[in-house]
Amino acid sequence: MFECLDVESLRLRASGKWVDFDEDIVPSNPAEMDFAVAPAIIEALQEAVDHQRFGYSSHGPNGPEAQLKNVFQARMKSKFDWKVDTELVLPVTNLVQAIAATVFAFSEKGDGVSVQIPAYPMFLAAIKLTGRNAVCNAMPVVDGRYELDIEGIKKQITKDVKILLLCHPHNPTGRVFSKEELAPLAKLAQEHGHVVISDEIHCDILFDGRKHTPFLKMFPELADQTVTLQSASKTFNIPGLGCAVMHFGSKTLMDRFSQKLPPMLLGHPGIGGMLGTIAAWEKGDAWFAEALAQLEANRNLFVDRFTREMPEVGLIKPEATYLGWADFSKLDLPSSAFAFLRDTGRVVGGDGANFGEGYEQFVRFNYATSPQILNEMIDRVFRALKANNKG
Repeated sequence: MFECLDVESLRLRASGKWVDFDEDIVPSNPAEMDFAVAPAIIEALQEAVDHQRFGYSSHGPNGPEAQLKNVFQARMKSKFDWKVDTELVLPVTNLVQAIAATVFAFSEKGDGVSVQIPAYPMFLAAIKLTGRNAVCNAMPVVDGRYELDIEGIKKQITKDVKILLLCHPHNPTGRVFSKEELAPLAKLAQEHGHVVISDEIHCDILFDGRKHTPFLKMFPELADQTVTLQSASKTFNIPGLGCAVMHFGSKTLMDRFSQKLPPMLLGHPGIGGMLGTIAAWEKGDAWFAEALAQLEANRNLFVDRFTREMPEVGLIKPEATYLGWADFSKLDLPSSAFAFLRDTGRVVGGDGANFGEGYEQFVRFNYATSPQILNEMIDRVFRALKANNKG
């Protein structure tokens, strides 16, 4: 059922991760997995092809959009014991679109959007491209883990800040924030009337027995202020199908969004994306259990090798996601860590400079691949670093 793919198979996929670079590069950046897709998803899409389901999607009670909302509702209840109203669910094509749309809808040009850095680059891009100002708060490392700097956030909150943008679980640090950690942030939002945008796309990919709790379930008193963003694309490796959902905490909030940004401007996910997502959420968990076991083994391999063989690199064990956030600032590199590893090691990770100011010597790695490819990537990084040290 579950299978890691080899390089030849990955290149045949024609995903940007494997075809946008020279063939001697090992790519380790885009957040997708080098795994074969769950059979249940393939079967659903094959059935759609067999029945030529390429027409306009039905918006009726038995159509794929209604099914998608119902399946999302059922999944949130079964996985997280969180009750959602299908009337407050809006299907969209992807979460980058949803982030930009919510920033646009709940703020004006020149307003501030509070965001914790290092941050998923599309957070910062959405803020900039909509003419808003990113109010960046750096997450310090305390006792070996990244934490929210609540006091720092308080000092930055002004009347111009309208939105708190949260990545939960956090990309790229892999932190899983507890209710106790998020409570001060929720209190700030309540006191100042901020809209909280909670991107929970990595909610299934937690390690060491940890469990995700949706932000709005933690703080139901913020229903009029919370938009939750969800998709099957990370858990089930189907970003190219183009399907995600936005959940509004209340009709009041949803109406505010629709008045500022008519849903027509968002487009609509295609039938294939909705059917693939429905199949993933209904029938994909057995496959994902195997995928998660592989991801946890890869996480351990990745962290153990860096800790043992290259302790100069700052690396904190991720609690979630399949992304490792590595600090090369203690090494005397001739260029940015990203450029050095690309040019000397022939490994392309995520450029730390894109995750916020001050992270130019950081690289984000993706360990959702086969152990063979992962070890090759790590070997290349270490060879490059050791050669630089000798030089």
